[in-house]
Amino acid sequence: MSRPVILTACINGGRPDAAALNPGLPVTPEAIAAAVAEAAGAGAAIAHLHARDPATGLPSNDGALWARVVAAIRDRLAAEGRQILLNLSASMDGLLLLDGEGTRILPGSTLKPPAGRAAHVLAARPEIGTLDCGTFALGEAVHVARLPDLRAMAGLYRAAGVLAEVECFDFGHLETARTLAAEGALGPRPFLQICLGTGYGGAPATPTALAAMRDRLPGDAAWAAFAAGPANRWVITETVAAGGHVRAGLEDTLLDETGAPQTNAALLAEAAALIARAGGRCATPAEARSALGL
Repeated sequence: MSRPVILTACINGGRPDAAALNPGLPVTPEAIAAAVAEAAGAGAAIAHLHARDPATGLPSNDGALWARVVAAIRDRLAAEGRQILLNLSASMDGLLLLDGEGTRILPGSTLKPPAGRAAHVLAARPEIGTLDCGTFALGEAVHVARLPDLRAMAGLYRAAGVLAEVECFDFGHLETARTLAAEGALGPRPFLQICLGTGYGGAPATPTALAAMRDRLPGDAAWAAFAAGPANRWVITETVAAGGHVRAGLEDTLLDETGAPQTNAALLAEAAALIARAGGRCATPAEARSALGL
C-alpha cells in the first residue's frame, strides 16, 4: 500500500509584489476561502495561507482581517462539506528595517514581541501556525527570530493547542530547531519544514543542500520540504522517496518557466501526480492529524 504523504497547499504567500505578478493570486477573504476549498478537493491535507489587504493586494497581519479570512474559510468548507487543516503564517511583524550603514532603525519596521507576532494565530486557533526558525537578512531589512523569541512563540502555540510548523531556511536554523526540540519546546513530535531556494539568503535548491539539511532533522520529527520555483518538482520526488511530506502552490511558484502566471489548481495537480509516481498518495486530513500527532 502506498505511503500517505501530506500535501500542503501554499495558496498565496506573503511576497509583496505577488498580486501584481499573478492576477489570479487569492487576495480577498472570499478568494482565499475558495482557494482553500479547491485545495481540499485537489488532495491537499493542509492549507498554508497569508492574509492580504483586499484593497492593495499587499500582505497584512491585521488581526481583524485575519479573523475575516479564517471565518470565510470555515464557512466555505462547512458549506461544501470539505475538511482541511489550516496553517496560518506568523512570518510578519518580525522585520527590522535598517539604514544603509545598518545603524539606524527606519520607519516601516514591524518588529513585535512574540505575543504580538502570534496574536492572530492564538485568536483563530488553527491546527498549525508557522515558526520561522532563525534570523536572516532581507535586503536592508532583518527578520529577527532569536532563540528566546522562538521559545516564547512555541510556548504560546502549545498553550493554545496549535502545532508549530518550524520553517528552516538554512542549515543553522536546523540547529536552533534541534535545541528547541531537545528542550521539549516543540512538543512530543516536532514538525519541521525545509525551505530551499527562497531568495531569503538561505540554502539553495540543490540535492546537496536538501540531503545535508535532512540529515540534521531531529530523529523524532515529522518533516516536509519544498523549493521555490520549478526546482520544487525534483524536491517533491526526492522528499517523498525519503519519507517526508511536501507542499505546492502560488506562494512558491507564481510563474511557470515561460513567465506565464501559474494556478494553484495546476500546481496541486502536478504535485499529486509526482507524489504518486514517487510511490506515495495524498494523505487525508485525518491521516495528516495522525502523522503530526494532532
